[in-house]
Amino acid sequence: MNRRQFMVGISALGLSSVALGAYKLWPESGLINPCLTGMPDHLSNHLLMKKIWAGINPANVWDGHVHLIGVGDSGSGVWFNPNMDSLLHPILKIQKTFYMHGGCVDAQQVDKSYVDRLVALMSEMPNGCKAMLFAFDWFHDSQGNIDRNQSIFHIPNTYAAQVAKEYSQYFEWVASIHPYRVDAVDALEKAHAEGARAIKWLPSGMGIDTASEKCDAFYRAASRLRIPIISHTGAESAVQGGDQSYGNPLKIRRALDAGVQVVLAHCASDGYDNDLDNGGKKVRSLELFVRLMNDPRYKELLYGEISAITLINHAAAIPTILENSDWLDRLTNGSDYPLPAILPLISVTKLASMGLLDETALPFLKELHSYHPLMFDFAVKRLIQWNGKSFPSKVFETRSVFQKI
Repeated sequence: MNRRQFMVGISALGLSSVALGAYKLWPESGLINPCLTGMPDHLSNHLLMKKIWAGINPANVWDGHVHLIGVGDSGSGVWFNPNMDSLLHPILKIQKTFYMHGGCVDAQQVDKSYVDRLVALMSEMPNGCKAMLFAFDWFHDSQGNIDRNQSIFHIPNTYAAQVAKEYSQYFEWVASIHPYRVDAVDALEKAHAEGARAIKWLPSGMGIDTASEKCDAFYRAASRLRIPIISHTGAESAVQGGDQSYGNPLKIRRALDAGVQVVLAHCASDGYDNDLDNGGKKVRSLELFVRLMNDPRYKELLYGEISAITLINHAAAIPTILENSDWLDRLTNGSDYPLPAILPLISVTKLASMGLLDETALPFLKELHSYHPLMFDFAVKRLIQWNGKSFPSKVFETRSVFQKI
């Protein structure tokens, strides 16, 4: 891939506003995940490796945001929109290419090779660490019917549960259930009984208005079962289509007011939304996230989740997040894998230039990135500092948040 194709690819991932910066970082990032295996001893035993795990109990480290991807070639029921393989839809096609390269898939056995790579990565994490695997429901219309034309991909609950059960030493699973479905409550009851740790929503990509009364029955059931909803907030770049306004953090108040525990994915760290409290003026989505987190009514229910915040289009939010020490202990960590393995999406050099990383850590982080994107994501967040503040250890020990059910 040449530099022009690189620019097109970055724009296809929804990062046109930072494409120039990514272009300038070409020598650092490269383009394709080298998919190296067997982390060398000098990385495993590095002083910074010891530093990032100091004070952390690995048995409590659950990566709270890990995607399953595939094509259904294992009988998994996984589905990708055919447009992602069509030259008539170049943006979707390039996106799929990046995701598959990030996940180190074998084109002859995509489903299996993606899981195999995840298993290999988890086997090199400290003993006890787990990843929470996401299912992903179809886009549904306002009547609760599946709309395949607007769906980008589908990961069945049965598949996420199966993989988590097969490799229970490494994985938990998160169900995805559209609340407009006629069987939504029944499906929630079933997922809860089968060990789902949470529910995953991408409101724009699934067609969910989280402020709609159509969600009320689902909210009542989720509150009763004490199962959290992990909902995307802020701009959505990775999954095309849908109504971007559905990612407005303020819309999730309806769930909170119903007593549902909510995890706001990405801390709304990218994009702009209408301020529904002040006449609908456009403000940074992050501002609305901070307002919710500061609301004392939601102190026992609301969490922010820091997956993707180190990506080049999100990192500017990090200082604001770290400055709010009153609720730093209500943050949870997730990697948003395979995104950390898509090399152009993150630059530790850029993070250092922003004053968020010590430059002496960069050689370690750059080499670690090539071998182990999950450990790399963890390490970057553990080493980030702003005005002497960093993410507390509790942010990374997320098991307590998701083992309440």
